[in-house]
Amino acid sequence: MTSEFTSPWRDIIDRFIQYIGEHNTTVARQINMAIDQLVAAHSVEEFKQIGVIMRDSWIEYAQSMFRLEFLPPGVSEPSPSDAKRMMEYALCRVTGDTEYLKKMVNTAYNLCNKLQHDTNATLEMALTCISSSALCMGLVQLTMTRNELLVDRPYYKCPNCGSLKLEVREHWEVDYDGGWKCDKLVCTECGWYYIEDIGLTGIE
Repeated sequence: MTSEFTSPWRDIIDRFIQYIGEHNTTVARQINMAIDQLVAAHSVEEFKQIGVIMRDSWIEYAQSMFRLEFLPPGVSEPSPSDAKRMMEYALCRVTGDTEYLKKMVNTAYNLCNKLQHDTNATLEMALTCISSSALCMGLVQLTMTRNELLVDRPYYKCPNCGSLKLEVREHWEVDYDGGWKCDKLVCTECGWYYIEDIGLTGIE
């Protein structure tokens, strides 16, 4: 890729990455990694690897957007890697018609999968994959923010087992002056916990 081609495109994508990074720095790093791979890529295998990176970025992004309370009653929770279902349930909570945005998300995610497995993967496919994903993520983030559905959380999945089943419980912390109440984030799968007020983590 020549500098004449990448410069204006990179300026635009960087704006989306910066915005996405305000909510999820991991996803922003993954997209930057895909861009670095794109700039250096020359073979089909290298272009396919961009699909893998972007697919993983969608999974990470969906996990940060999804919350268990978004699920309708009686519906089983999606697996931690089911980005499309997580995004579907997150966008269902948005006021107004989001069908167009759901279709954009599905198309962008499907392109990541296609690129990952396409034995004829090209630079143009990889470029479209990165661009469409960054655009969709930015639009989803803006939509969720405007609907007050985007919550800044210290953890959106368990760092010990990867489960999305985190719940906030009441916790009493005892010290020399008595005790005080605070929130305790607990993984219901493995017992990992995090007490933000004192920066303490562990396993129950």
